[in-house]
Amino acid sequence: MNLEQELKDLPDAPGVYILYDANDTVIYVGKARSLKKRVPAHFRGIGSGNVFSPIGQEVTELEYMVTANESEALVLEDNMIKRHKPRYNIRLKDDKSFPYVRITLHEEFPRIEKTRTLVNDGSRYIGPYSNVKALDGLLKSINRIVPIATCKPTIVSGKRKRACLKHDIDYCPAPCIGKIEKDEYAELVQEYILMLTGQHDELEAHLQRLMTKTSEAQEFEKAARYRDRLRAVQRGRQAQRATYWNQLPGHRDVLGLARTGPDALIQLLVVREGRVVGQQPFPLTAPSELADETVIEAFLKQYYLRATEIPEEVIISVSIAETQFLEDWLTERRSTKQQVKILHPTQDPLLSLIQMANENAQFHLHQLIERMARDEGRKQQAYTDLMVALDLFEEPGHIEGFDISTLQGTESVGACVVFRDGLPYKKGYRRFKIREVEGQDDFAMMHEVVQRRYRRVLAEDQPLPNLIVIDGGRGQLSMAVKALNAVGAENVPILGLAKAEKPNPDIVYVPSQKTPIKLPADSQGLRLLQRVRDEAHRFAIAYHRKVRQIKGLKLTLTDIPGVGVKRATLLLQHFGNRETLSKASVDEIAAVPGITKQVAKDIAEHFSEISE
Repeated sequence: MNLEQELKDLPDAPGVYILYDANDTVIYVGKARSLKKRVPAHFRGIGSGNVFSPIGQEVTELEYMVTANESEALVLEDNMIKRHKPRYNIRLKDDKSFPYVRITLHEEFPRIEKTRTLVNDGSRYIGPYSNVKALDGLLKSINRIVPIATCKPTIVSGKRKRACLKHDIDYCPAPCIGKIEKDEYAELVQEYILMLTGQHDELEAHLQRLMTKTSEAQEFEKAARYRDRLRAVQRGRQAQRATYWNQLPGHRDVLGLARTGPDALIQLLVVREGRVVGQQPFPLTAPSELADETVIEAFLKQYYLRATEIPEEVIISVSIAETQFLEDWLTERRSTKQQVKILHPTQDPLLSLIQMANENAQFHLHQLIERMARDEGRKQQAYTDLMVALDLFEEPGHIEGFDISTLQGTESVGACVVFRDGLPYKKGYRRFKIREVEGQDDFAMMHEVVQRRYRRVLAEDQPLPNLIVIDGGRGQLSMAVKALNAVGAENVPILGLAKAEKPNPDIVYVPSQKTPIKLPADSQGLRLLQRVRDEAHRFAIAYHRKVRQIKGLKLTLTDIPGVGVKRATLLLQHFGNRETLSKASVDEIAAVPGITKQVAKDIAEHFSEISE
C-alpha cells in the first residue's frame, strides 16, 4: 500500500480511521470531523490534544470509514475500540461489565433490579455504575426509606397468598398480595427514581405535597407514612447541608483525574442541587504518552455513550479541544434537550469540587495500584522485565528509591523509600536533612543522602537492596554511584528514572551504558519503577513541607526558580492575586506572556508543595 498516496486521497468528511502496524495489528482507532485534515497529523510529527504523532512511526496500513456526521463517527469509534482494544487508545477497564439499575416502568407494578444489558423494553435504566458492591449498598439504603419490590418475576396483584420476608421487615410494600394500591405504588416508584438520581429537593417537595394533600383529605395514616419518609430523606442529607458549594443550583458531574504511568483513574462526583450525592471511580488504560486533556476527552465520549443520566454541566480539570462538539452531542442525548455546558473552572466554588475529585481520584488510583501490586502474576512479570532489561542476577524483591526536595536551596531534604515484594515497606522509610551542601546543587545532595544511607546500612550490618532507583537522570545517577563506591557498596544494581517530555515514556539510565534503556510503556517492570520513584517524590515533598512549616518559612513568588520581579508582576497582573494564581493549572499559567511551560510547571509545583 502506498501510504503517502492514501493520505492524499482521504475524503474531507467525518469518519473513523484504523491504523495498523507491520504485524497487521490495530494500534489506534480515531474519530475525525474531517479525515483529510485529521489523519495526516499523525505523520507530520505533530503532538497536541487528541493527536498523538509517534503512532505514525509504527503505521504500515490505514483503513477508514466515512460516516454521515461526527456523532455517528463517535459511536463507531467506541465500537471499534471495544472490538480491537488498540494499545494506543484510552479505554474504560471492564466496560462491558458495568451494571445499571433497571426500573420496569412498563409493568403494572414496576420492580427494581440490577442488569448489565440495556434493552428497549420501556424500562428506565440508570447508570452505569463502576462498583457492584457500592451499588448494592446504595440500593439497600434507598430501600430502607422508599420500599420497592425487587422480585425477579413480574408482579401480579393478588397472585400470591402470602408476602415474602422483605415485606415483614418493611423493605417491600407487597403489591403481590394487594397490600398497596397501584396509584400509591406509582408514587413510591417516582420517589425511588428521584432519590436514586439525587434529586432530593424535588423529592422533598413531592413528599410535602402528598403529606398535605392526604392530611387535608383526612387520610391520616397515609399522611403519616409520607411524613416519615420526608423526615428520613431530610435526615439522610443533613450531613451535606453545610457544604461550600450548596449555593449552586442545578445538576452537574465533576471529573477528577489521577495518573501513574499507563494507569489512570477518573473520579466522577455526582452533584445534584449543590450536594455531592455519589461518587464512582473509573479505572482507565491510558498510555502515559498521552496528554491529560486527551484522557478526559476520551472518557467523556466513552462514559456518556453509556450514561442514562446527563446533567446540565460537566466540570473537568483540564480544558479540551472538542468542547463545542461534545456540548452539542451531550445536549442531543439529554431527554430534555437542555443545553449542556462543559466547564473548566479556575475559581471557587467549582474549583473546590475539582480539587475534591482530583484528591479522591489519587486516593482510589493508589488503592488500585496497591491491589495490582499484590497480584502475584503482575509482580513476577515486573521482576522478569527488570531482570531482562537490567541484566540482574536475582529478583529485585527489595528496592529502595531516593529523591531530593528543595526550593532555591532552602531547607533541602532527601528521602529514601523501601519496597519489599512489590509493596511499600513504610517501616523502612528514612528522611534526611541536607547538612553538607549549601545552595542549589541537586547532584551533591543526592551524593550526600545515598552515602549517608548506605554507610549506616553497612555499619549496622543490614541487608543491601537488590536494586536502587534514583529520581533523576544521568547527573543524579553518577553522583549516587560515586556515593556507593565511597562506602563499599559498588555492587548494588542502581538506575536513574527520569521523566521525559510527552509523548516520550520515562527513561531508564544505568551506569554501564551511555544510551538509556527504553522499557515499553505497558511494561510491568516500568510500572514498578514508577511506583517507587513516585512514592519517593511524594515522601520527599511531604517532609520538605513539614520542615518549612516548622520553620514558619514564608515564600514569595520570586523564590520560585525562574520567577523574577518582572515575571511576578506579570503573573499578579494577569491573575489579580496570589490566591487565584495558586489555583491555576499549568496551561493557564503558561498562557501568561513571558511565562514558559517549564516555569509554569515550577510555579504549579511550588503551590502544590505549600498547600494543605
